[in-house]
Amino acid sequence: MRVFETFTLHFTRAASEVARLDGTPSLASVYVARKTWDRWMVGDIKSLPRPTTSRVLEHLFGEPAEQLFGPLAPEAKPAAATAVDEVTSPHLAAMESFRLADRQLGGGHVYRSVVHYLNTVVAPALFGAADSGGDSETTFGAAVVLTEMAAWMAHDAGRDDLASGHFDHARRLSQSLTDVTAGANVMAGMSHLALQTDEIDTAADLARSGLSRLAAGPRVPTLTARLHAMEARALAQLNAESEAQRALEAAREALALGRTAPTSRWVAPFDEAALASEAASVLLDLGALKAAAQEAERALALRDASRVRSRAFGQVTLARVLLAQGQPDAACAVGMELVNASQSVTSLRLSLQIDALEADFGPYEQVPEVRELLSRMTATGQHRRLLLGSLALPEGPQ
Repeated sequence: MRVFETFTLHFTRAASEVARLDGTPSLASVYVARKTWDRWMVGDIKSLPRPTTSRVLEHLFGEPAEQLFGPLAPEAKPAAATAVDEVTSPHLAAMESFRLADRQLGGGHVYRSVVHYLNTVVAPALFGAADSGGDSETTFGAAVVLTEMAAWMAHDAGRDDLASGHFDHARRLSQSLTDVTAGANVMAGMSHLALQTDEIDTAADLARSGLSRLAAGPRVPTLTARLHAMEARALAQLNAESEAQRALEAAREALALGRTAPTSRWVAPFDEAALASEAASVLLDLGALKAAAQEAERALALRDASRVRSRAFGQVTLARVLLAQGQPDAACAVGMELVNASQSVTSLRLSLQIDALEADFGPYEQVPEVRELLSRMTATGQHRRLLLGSLALPEGPQ
C-alpha cells in the first residue's frame, strides 16, 4: 500500500471521528487531494489548509495546524540562521512534515517519500548550495537530517543494511556543516542502531565520539542527554553497573538544562518521556526492576496518546519488567493495551518486540487472562505481518 493511500485511510477515519465528536456530519466528507498531499511532502506550504481540513489533521496528528504547517519557532533556529533561510528553504517544513507522518503512520509508510524527496529535491539543491553562501548550511543541514530520518525509517522497517548506509551518508554530509550538532546527532542514531544489532562496544564508542564532537560546538543539552543515555544503555548491557548509572545520571542532569537552553533544528527531539524510556531499559538490564517499572510507567504517563509507536515500545518494556517481577496479571493488562493500540503501526522493529513479548508470556499460559492475550497477539500479529508485507522496502542502496 502506497503512502498517500495509507494516509487517506487514516484521514478518512479521523474525519468520521471528528464529525461524530463535533456533531457536524459534513466533516466526514472532508478529503485531501493527491496534488495537495504531494505539495505538503515536498514542503511547498504557503498557508494553512482550510479550517475543516485543519480540524481533521489536528485530530489525526495531535498537533495544532499552526505547528504542522507554520514556520519553525524562532528559538528553534541557531544564531547563524538568517531570515532569508526561513523564507527560501522549503526543506525545514519538509523535515517537520516527514517527522510527523512517521510518528503517526510508521517508517515503512514514509520511507519511499523521504528517499524520493532526497533524490529529486535535496540532492540537486546540494550542488547549488555548495557555492551559494548563506543558505548552504541550511541545505546541507536538511540533507543530513532527512538522510538520518531515512536511516531510522529503514531500521523501523527491519532493513538495517539500508539504515547503516543512510547513517554513513548522513555522517559524511555533516562534515560539510560548521555546526557540529548535526554530526553528533547522527552519532547518537548510529549508537542506537549498534545497540539494536548487538554491537555493544561500538555503541558505547559512538556515543562517546558524539559527546566529544558536541564538546567543540554550541551547548545542546537535549542531545548531550541522548548521547549519555545511549552510553548508559551500552554500559548496562556490558554489566558495567556503576558506569551505566553514572551515564544515566549525566543524561538526567543534561536534560534538566534543556528546559531553558535553545534547541538546534538539526537535532532530533529528545524529551523526558524519551529519557524515561531509555532509563527503563537500562535499569531492566541491570536488574533494578522496581526502578525500571517506575521509569517505564513515567514514560507512558508523559507520552501523548498520539505517539502510538513510542507508547507501544514503552508498553513492551513495562510488560517485560512486570513479568520479570512475577506479576503476570499486571503485565497482561499492559499487553492488552499494547495490542489494542498498535494494530495498524507498521514497524517491523515493534512487531519483533511484540513477538518476543508473546514468547515471554508463554510460561503463564495457564492463567485465563494470559491465554486470551496470547490469542489476541496471534491474531493481530497476522494482521501486522500482512501490513508489513505490503510495505517491503526495495533491495539495494538508495
